[in-house]
Amino acid sequence: MTDIVLDVKLNSADEDVRLSEAIDSFLSLQALGGHAEGFDLDLMVRTVFGPGGERLKQIIFQHHELANAFSSFWTNFRALS
Repeated sequence: MTDIVLDVKLNSADEDVRLSEAIDSFLSLQALGGHAEGFDLDLMVRTVFGPGGERLKQIIFQHHELANAFSSFWTNFRALS
């Protein structure tokens, strides 16, 4: 199985906290909505440094659908802050 990796650049420590909140909210909504049946909701988050030394969070998914859904969710979640 191929991993799908989303690189998320964080602009502040507060945004790091918001990302954690977004992941928790997203997974809860997916589970409550019954979307967990077709695929596994497991994901992994790790901190890495980009080529310019910027701090990134990598979110690793097992399914494209889940990665795409989270990417859209994070865009909206981030805009609300």
